[in-house]
Amino acid sequence: MTPLQPILTEKIATSGPLSVSAYMQACLLDETHGYYAHTPVFGAEGDFITAPEISQLFGEMLGAFHAHLHQLFGAPENAIHFEAGPGRGTLARDMSRTYQAIAPALYNAPCYLLEASAALRAKQKEALAPQEPHFITDIKDLPQSPLFGVANEFFDALGVDQAIFHKGAWHHRLIDSHEGRFHFTIGPPLQEAAGFILPNSPIEGDIIESSPLGEAIMAQLSHHIAHYGGGILIIDYGKSDNQTDTLQAVRDHKPCDMLSYQGEADITHWVDFARLSQIAQDNKARLIGPISQGRFLQDLGIGARAEALRDPQKPEQDRTLLAAIDRLVSPAQMGQAFKVALLVPDGEGVPPGFTSLT
Repeated sequence: MTPLQPILTEKIATSGPLSVSAYMQACLLDETHGYYAHTPVFGAEGDFITAPEISQLFGEMLGAFHAHLHQLFGAPENAIHFEAGPGRGTLARDMSRTYQAIAPALYNAPCYLLEASAALRAKQKEALAPQEPHFITDIKDLPQSPLFGVANEFFDALGVDQAIFHKGAWHHRLIDSHEGRFHFTIGPPLQEAAGFILPNSPIEGDIIESSPLGEAIMAQLSHHIAHYGGGILIIDYGKSDNQTDTLQAVRDHKPCDMLSYQGEADITHWVDFARLSQIAQDNKARLIGPISQGRFLQDLGIGARAEALRDPQKPEQDRTLLAAIDRLVSPAQMGQAFKVALLVPDGEGVPPGFTSLT
């Protein structure tokens, strides 16, 4: 039994089965027992490793990309360096170092981090020292300035609701409890679409997903970018529809049952990039892509950068470097499952990294 299990069991007994998103939010963000209230969760000593933890070249490539994008937008002097869900601050730190070397205007720009976890805020502040980041919990708290930033493995953890097609109708898919164990259950029929995009010709047992919080944050970011300019890279496990059950949980670097280990496992879902694109359009912005992470990094020149860092006198270091690059770009590793998209104001053209889409 985890500390969070009896709390959720009591909540279900009092108020009824939980939506999947409510269960996820409790497991991940409960201030006392939630997953992100614990450290460490990232890196080899945690439960999973994100791209910035694999190699600093990931952050260097993204930093160089935004330095170029900043110039394409006329190098606005009031720009903001931004990250949503910065983890331990590794990516923000590596991008900041790149800005310091090639884009002083972005290095000196205020840094805003969207982060709810007090434990992670402390890690991020330490990683970015001596810079002092500004922490926010709502996009509306951002200054009215161009935003240059990234949301890496952010949207996948925002919670997702599910509906299941049962006996000729769509029903909410909920999480119930019995004798201390959690299980999925079929809830009441949907009232109209209830926020879901319903597919044509469903069959018994089909599952669809919707991320209310993710969609709300995407709408806020799109509105900001449309009105004040800039660009935000969105990098995540992704697909191009809302169909099928994409929930997954990881504990100690291994898949696990998402209905076990409440507050002790990372729970995510695959991001619906088609839906994010539609939200951008609805808010007068544009989502370029997605493109595979491997193609994006290769087009930006990560291979050439890795070659430049190789040292014949240090073969073990070279092997580690090349293994890290392979993990980032190989289709068999992170290169294909992870997608990259760019949120920009409405317009034409594509920047480096996305030219293969034209």
